[in-house]
Formats: sequence, structure tokens, C-alpha cells
Amino acid sequence: MSRATAGRMAEEIRRASVESQAASSSATRWAWPSVLRWIPTSTDRIIAAEKRLLSLVKTGYVQEQVNIGSGPPGSKVRWFRSSSDQPRFINTVTFDSQDNSPTLVMVHGYGASQGFFFRNFDALASRFRVIAIDQLGWGGSSRPDFTCKSTEETEAWFIDSFEEWRKAKNLTNFILLGHSFGGYVAAKYALKHPEHIQHLILVGPAGFTSESEHKSEWLTKFRATWKGTIVNHLWESNFTPQKIIRASEWKVPTTFIYGYDDWMNFQGAQQARKDMKVPCEIIRVPQGGHFVFIDNPSGFHLAVFHACRRFLSAVHVDDQTVPEGITAV
Repeated sequence: MSRATAGRMAEEIRRASVESQAASSSATRWAWPSVLRWIPTSTDRIIAAEKRLLSLVKTGYVQEQVNIGSGPPGSKVRWFRSSSDQPRFINTVTFDSQDNSPTLVMVHGYGASQGFFFRNFDALASRFRVIAIDQLGWGGSSRPDFTCKSTEETEAWFIDSFEEWRKAKNLTNFILLGHSFGGYVAAKYALKHPEHIQHLILVGPAGFTSESEHKSEWLTKFRATWKGTIVNHLWESNFTPQKIIRASEWKVPTTFIYGYDDWMNFQGAQQARKDMKVPCEIIRVPQGGHFVFIDNPSGFHLAVFHACRRFLSAVHVDDQTVPEGITAV
């Protein structure tokens, strides 16, 4: 499939993935080009668009709506301050895999959906049990009112909903991969629940920018696309993963993956690695930008396989040799 075709297919998901709340706000204006702007749509239409993308995938899969209840157990907070107590659901796709394959859970970025990984599912499912989700509020998942009023509530929206999904799926000891804002969520989840994560893969993650890049023009424009001031407050607060690493011990082995042309600067990951006491690798993939898994899927797959080499070999492997086609920094 050509890159142009892949871009058109991903555009269909982009155009179908707007949060209904964002669409209702006349004050919301997207700073990115029209190709990255969202249009209001129904959940049914989003799922239909995702299924058209998944029709290009040769590997069999099961799609399900995983019930995560109406709020965290023991909490008075529902998902969140919605007028309804109806159960919420996480749209989930699980791909066929070989017996005893390690589990790889994939979390998309801001305003996206699991369909963004459509160029990767076949290759990754050949080595992993791949499970991809739509985060709460996006894609084909439930869309309760987003009215969080604090940093803690905003993080709980994403992290606790993911944890309730994990419980419902009865998962543990899995590899967690997150892209962009999904990388932020994955990193914060690993901080709170490290006992469930074998390895963390952060692809162009938010929350790990270098100090020199933190207030740059491109980052300001990127954050302008985020929904409301609360999510932006996460970035400015002391809650970002990079700042927390400096104050506490990071417990999960981690691999960062960046496209050569990613607007997220890998130097932030280099700074974070200095404070880690667990294995940490940083891999750059040529011919790829922020959506490196779409731009250069074969290079992205090489990076993921290398990151997970100790889980994919029948014998323990600690080979630091990076495959040709990707670069370690």
C-alpha cells in the first residue's frame, strides 16, 4: 500500500474521531491543517470507519465493547459527572495469535482511535497477541461528559478507565505501547500499576519534551489542539512523567521510539533516561514523523521487535545490536 493511500485511510478515521463534546463547543478551533481537523459524527459511524480500515488487515480479530462500569469502585465519581449512571464501554479489538505469544496492548493518541494502527496489526500479530483499544471518550468507546475540574480527575479519567478495562479483560504481565498522548497515559499508568507491565513502549510520547523544546512554537500549536485547559494543565503541572521520574524510581523497563522527523524531540527521553534505574532504550526510525507507524511501518515493526526481543525468543536474549534500518541513540 502506498503512503498516499495509507494517509487517505487514516484520514477517514481522523475525520470520524472527533469527540462529540468538542464539536458542540463553538469556541474550539483546530490549529492544524484541515487534514487533521475533526467533524462531528456518531459512534456507529466511527466503528463503521474502523471496520473499513480493518478490512485491509488479513489477520482475524474479535471486536467487543468491554464494560468498565460507571465509575471506579468505591468512588463517588462517575465517568465523570455525567447525568447518567449507565455503564461505560471501551471499544476493543483482539487479533488472532499463536499460542503463548506475549500480549501487546496498543493505546492511540489524542483524538485518534485504534484504527490508526491498521498498517501494523498483521506484522505485530505474527509475534504478539495484539489488543488495541479506543480510549474512553474517543473512537468507538463510550463518550460520557468530560467535565473534569482538576489534574487528578483528568488523569483518573484515562488511567482508572484503563485499569477497569484491564480488570474486565483479566490481563496482567503485558507489554504496553502508547503513542503521543496515549504515551503519556501509558507512562502514568505504568507509574501507578507497574506490577502489570512487563515492558513499556512510548512512541513519540507527550510529557517527555526537552526543556528547550517545552515552550517552542510547534509544541504550542500541538497543544492548542488538545481539548480544554485541563488537559494542557497536565503538561504544565508537576505530574508529567518526565518530572515524576526525577523524583522517584521508575520501575518498568522502557523503550522510546521516535520517527526521525517527529515533532516530539527525543532529547527529552535522553534526559529522562539519566534518571532511570531500569533498562531504557531510545530508537529512531528513518522516513517517519510523529505517525511513524503509518509513515514507515516496516521500520516501526523492527523497532518494536527489537524492544521486545527478550519476550520473543525461546531463549533469553540480551543482544544490544540494533537491526539495520533503525538507530539507537
